[in-house]
Amino acid sequence: MGRREPPPVGTQRRNISEHQTLRRVLITLVAVLTIVNIALIWYRYSNPSYLLSPMAHETPKSPFMNPPLLASLPPSALPKPHGGPNSPRLIIIGDVHGQLSALGALLKKVGFSAARDQVIFTGDMVNKGPDSGGVIDRAREIAAWGVRGNHEERVLGAWARAEEKSQSHSHTEKGGSIGKKGKEKEKDPKTEAQDYATAASLTPTQRSWLAKLPIILQVGTVSPYFGDVLVVHAGLAPGAILEKQDPWAAMNMRTLLPSTPPPESSDTAATRYTPSEGREGRPWAEVWDEAQRRKEVDEQKGTKRVRQTVVYGHDAKAGLSIRRYAFGLDSGCVKGGELTALVFEATDPASASTSVSPPEEQTSDGKGAIPVHEQAEAAKHGIIHRLVSVRCEAAVSDDEKGGKKDKKDKDKSKEKKEGKEKKK
Repeated sequence: MGRREPPPVGTQRRNISEHQTLRRVLITLVAVLTIVNIALIWYRYSNPSYLLSPMAHETPKSPFMNPPLLASLPPSALPKPHGGPNSPRLIIIGDVHGQLSALGALLKKVGFSAARDQVIFTGDMVNKGPDSGGVIDRAREIAAWGVRGNHEERVLGAWARAEEKSQSHSHTEKGGSIGKKGKEKEKDPKTEAQDYATAASLTPTQRSWLAKLPIILQVGTVSPYFGDVLVVHAGLAPGAILEKQDPWAAMNMRTLLPSTPPPESSDTAATRYTPSEGREGRPWAEVWDEAQRRKEVDEQKGTKRVRQTVVYGHDAKAGLSIRRYAFGLDSGCVKGGELTALVFEATDPASASTSVSPPEEQTSDGKGAIPVHEQAEAAKHGIIHRLVSVRCEAAVSDDEKGGKKDKKDKDKSKEKKEGKEKKK
């Protein structure tokens, strides 16, 4: 066999050049893909709209679980300073929880007029009480506004999950409720059943009306004394703009726990906290009130600041909680307490040039009083505010009735047993 001749030098150089070109292309491609991945990761974790809340990047499939974050009350609904008795009034009502008779009594006591007054609910209109559907119908009848509370969230969530399960014949919960940090809590079967029962008792129109309620309602500037008035069910994070409020926190929070202030905060002294649904930490309304008072001081020094007054419900255990810039109205109606309304109304035109005697200090069982000096100061701007409350009958579920009956039976049995022992 003859010896094989090597390829010409030109061919060898061409082959080497082609390999080098291919290698450069592969290296460039890997580099581009790496840069793209790094860019995507950076965008995901640095984009504020992604980090805002579970709602911002997880859109539930069910229309029941995609409420608007913000809505605004029409300016025409606001009371006119020194407008007199014919001026519109704002009537903001705390947690009703299906207590239709109490709602009717409160509207009667406050002298509600459909032609003049605007009613706003602070959420938790439904669940626990005997007539959730009746409360919704009454709200629709009087063209009321409201916000979504944690019980509206629970009821609509239970309905959405059942609907999704029925359609997919699976146990996945794609229509789940808005959870803390994107995570859903494990549902308690008994609670889920009760929430679904409430949802099933509602008509499609009633459920649809509930689903459209916003998380936060911007009422507007009632008067310079109050600044911008906001209505939310549970609370707001001080220092964070409304567009960046966490929907879960707005429906569930009670307190604030210490944390690192966000870099974009407008008021770092008031935002070193994380919202909590528990009772550890500081009441969020206390921190909020302090932040608004700091703004008040800044205004006196010539710095323009926007003060905000929040009206909320949710915390029945705390009861009425009245601060300068935060009004907590859940006075435990469903547990046999009271149903409370905060009323904003205009003073008479004559009061624009004369001093106004504010209404007597409003109280509820000695709690939640509006200080007289604050009423007098507010009256100078032509708008006064007062509390109106009615007593409620406790709404007791069948299970609770059964539990109480069992307890009574046990107590009677114990008394008989002790009586026999005494005779011995």
